[in-house]
Amino acid sequence: MSGATATRSPATVGYAPWILHRATAVLLVLLLAVHVAVQVFGLTALYGLGIYQPLLDLTLVAVFTHGFLGLRATLLETTWNRGAKRLVIWALGVAFAAIVLVRIIG
Repeated sequence: MSGATATRSPATVGYAPWILHRATAVLLVLLLAVHVAVQVFGLTALYGLGIYQPLLDLTLVAVFTHGFLGLRATLLETTWNRGAKRLVIWALGVAFAAIVLVRIIG
């Protein structure tokens, strides 16, 4: 595939990451709507049910997952050699896992 025709298709970045990237985008839109409903329109019932903080944690995980997969797809489309791409993707993956673990543990 030439550089001019490379796109973020499932064939380029892998089917599972491509689907997960799209799913996290939809999830982020829904979570943003909930966040706006609570912060702007005063929907405080979620505080009383005790589900607002877990939704914020899920939002954080979704943001980092979506961002990581976007960076991964961008790196796969670069003209770097395969070894450099793999090294950067692994480094981003380790950083992503560390951030999520620190958030879960801490």
